Amino acid sequence: MRKDIIYYLWLQCVFGVNKFVIIDKTFKNSISFFKTAVNFYNASERDYKACKCLTPSIIKRLINKDLSKARKILNDCEKLGYDIITYDDELFSDKLRAISAPPVLLYVKGKMPKLDGKLSVAMVGSRNATSQGLNAANDFAFSFAESGATVVSGGAFGVDTASHRAVLNAYGTTISVLGCGIDVGYPMENIPMYEKIAENGAVVSEFPPGYPPIAKNFPLRNRIICGLSDCTLIVQAGEKSGALITANDAIKEGRKLFSIPGSIFFRENKGSNELLRLGYSAAIEPNDILNWYDTKKNNLNYFAKIDYNEKVEKICKPIFVEDSVDSTSDFAIEESKPEEKPIKKIPTDVSEASKKVFMVLSDEPVTTDYISAKTGMPIHELLSALTELEIFGYIESVVGGKYIAKG
Repeated sequence: MRKDIIYYLWLQCVFGVNKFVIIDKTFKNSISFFKTAVNFYNASERDYKACKCLTPSIIKRLINKDLSKARKILNDCEKLGYDIITYDDELFSDKLRAISAPPVLLYVKGKMPKLDGKLSVAMVGSRNATSQGLNAANDFAFSFAESGATVVSGGAFGVDTASHRAVLNAYGTTISVLGCGIDVGYPMENIPMYEKIAENGAVVSEFPPGYPPIAKNFPLRNRIICGLSDCTLIVQAGEKSGALITANDAIKEGRKLFSIPGSIFFRENKGSNELLRLGYSAAIEPNDILNWYDTKKNNLNYFAKIDYNEKVEKICKPIFVEDSVDSTSDFAIEESKPEEKPIKKIPTDVSEASKKVFMVLSDEPVTTDYISAKTGMPIHELLSALTELEIFGYIESVVGGKYIAKG
């Protein structure tokens, strides 16, 4: 690794990760003043004050030149075989460098593809996607991969997983941006998929090895998904889907935003359809995005902060609003979550825990989170039961890390 990596790790402990919480635009503004991480490290308190964009609390941390935390992280990465790509690295990409609050560095498992001058598409959506949403994610991602584009997503269940797997099936390149340390591998059911992604793409994170997947990490990682991409495609999103955070990031950064239209009778489409009502671009087929890129690629200048959404005003209020329809009304939209259909033939050759799980399953795909909520079983016990049922042929896993009952 480069000799200055240790100083970037030190900077991350000061800026990019202060107790592992992102500190807005301060790093980007100050690195342009000091130019290099080495200069930053060697600067004095007087130099830091001269920068004008550093707060007293940050200056206090900068004065502490202790590199022990940075060395520990570096040693962990070397043991795990992870690369570290810093803000001034070519593979960091101008696309990511141009966002308002870029990370100091990225931890990488696999080989980070060169993104500048090549189409990369962020594909995000609901964790509880419908079969139509999963099929759309599969079709679009497969086509992008066949066309040589890189697909960027977040490794979550549902749309993210379907997008990553479609690229793998097309032998293409995809990047999965995690909201935890790469070695933590959340959700753990996707660890085999992450291994496959790293063979021809990259699993990346701004969080160091060992950092857990706490809730506040995921909105932060969404800005990186957006930042690594020329445009963002919302495949399917409910009114409070986390994918809408990525949509807002794209709008804020002036990146082109697309949304796939969905049935008005499913709550899972409410957020993505709302984007279309607000005037953002519909993606009916993959060529809508491929043709847009072919037309715009010579004029894309992320540092110019051009509004690639053209005449549509940026959203200044939350996209999602509270549902005003009374759930008891005749006009209330039905929940599209799978019904708990009675299973007539309960297996007798499996454990009681497995029988309990089997009772929840039907021919509609459901996530482990859904099954856990319905059964009250802890995840380790649930996974054991699912494995037993799958071995005996009573259930099968489908795209998106979901499960259905066979027969």
